[in-house]
Amino acid sequence: MSPIITLILYSLIGGFFSLIGGILLVWKSNWANKVTTSLLAFSAGAFLGVSFLDILPEAIEMSDDAHKVFIAVLVGFVAFFLLERGLMKFLHGQGTDPHEHAEHTESLSTLVVLGDSIHNFLDGILIALAYIANPVLGLITTLGVAAHEIPQEIADFSVLLSQGWSRKKVIIVNIFQSLLTIPGVVIGYYAGSLLLPFLPYLLGGTAGIFLYIAASDLIPEIHHRTGHKHFYRVAIPLILSIAIIAWLVEVTHG
Repeated sequence: MSPIITLILYSLIGGFFSLIGGILLVWKSNWANKVTTSLLAFSAGAFLGVSFLDILPEAIEMSDDAHKVFIAVLVGFVAFFLLERGLMKFLHGQGTDPHEHAEHTESLSTLVVLGDSIHNFLDGILIALAYIANPVLGLITTLGVAAHEIPQEIADFSVLLSQGWSRKKVIIVNIFQSLLTIPGVVIGYYAGSLLLPFLPYLLGGTAGIFLYIAASDLIPEIHHRTGHKHFYRVAIPLILSIAIIAWLVEVTHG
C-alpha cells in the first residue's frame, strides 16, 4: 500500500473514532436538549482544555520562539472577533435590537464549524509529518488525535444542537469536517518540509480561535441561560471536560 493511501486510511480511521461521541449524543438528542446548559459548559471546558493542554504545548514544543506562538494566538483570537462582528453585521440583517442576545449567538454555529474545520485540517498535516518521521509514529499520532477529538466532537454537536440544528444536519456537517483531515494529510505529505516552519504558528492561531469561541460565545451563553442559578450544573461539566482532555493528553503523550 502506498504511503499516501495509508495516510488517507489513517485520517478516515481517526475521523470515524472522533465522531463516535458526537453521534451517540445525537441519538440521545431528546436527553441532550434537557441538559443543554451542562453540555455547553462541557463544550467550553473542552475548547479551553484542548487549547491550553494540547494545542499550545505542542506548538511551543515545535517552535524556537514561544513569543511568536502567543502572537499567533492573539491573531487567531482577534481574527475571529472581527469575523463574528462581520457575520453579525452583514449576514444577519439590519434593524434588529442591538442589545438582543440572540443576534450574538446566531453566529456561534458558524464560528464553531469554521474553527473545528481548520483544526481538523491541521491535524491531517500533523499526522502526515509524524508518518514521514516514522510510519508507526503516524499511526500513534492518528489514534492520539482521535482520542483528543472525541470530547471536542461532543462539544461541537452540543453547540450545534443548542442552536436548533437538526440531527441530520449536525451529522453531515461534522462528517464533512472530519474529512478535512484528508486534504491535510495529502498536503502535509507532499509539502511537509515547506509547511513545517509555519505549523507552530498555525496551531497557535487555532488555539486563539478556540479560546475566542469558549470565552466570547460559550461562557456568556452559559451565563445568559443560567443567571444566578445552577452553579454545579455548569461548573462540574466544565471541570470534567478539562480533566478528560488532561487525561487523554497524558495517556497519548506520556
